[in-house]
Amino acid sequence: MGKKRILIADDDPDVLEVIKAILEHEGFRVRTARDGEQALKLVRKNVPDAVILDVNMPRLKGTKVLKLMRRSSRLKEVPVMLITGNLLEAKALQENGVASLANDCLIKPFNTRDLMKRVKALMEPASPESKEAATGERPQISRI
Repeated sequence: MGKKRILIADDDPDVLEVIKAILEHEGFRVRTARDGEQALKLVRKNVPDAVILDVNMPRLKGTKVLKLMRRSSRLKEVPVMLITGNLLEAKALQENGVASLANDCLIKPFNTRDLMKRVKALMEPASPESKEAATGERPQISRI
């Protein structure tokens, strides 16, 4: 089996390049998008193994991309990690239920080790045991 494919969507070019470099160094094949509309087009064209979406992007927010993916029979099973630099926004996502549509949510800034641990957990089969083993988190505990 080839390299795992990940799409990263973030409107901040620095964040995009840092995440891309980290994931490529770890052996992933990475595609990038600078806005939600581009991310949705790329996901629909070539379904990746996982997606990392910034919450606030131009043209189409990451939360909207996530909702559209979950409604699609082709995309609903693709693991998605939301990323945001706003703690209040992360709490709001949790309160309004959007966070439950994602497989994980990560607050910026984050360190390389935490990012990789979460990405590896994202790529594993969705069993509670594998998530807990990979991340140290119990599934019923808030992911934000």
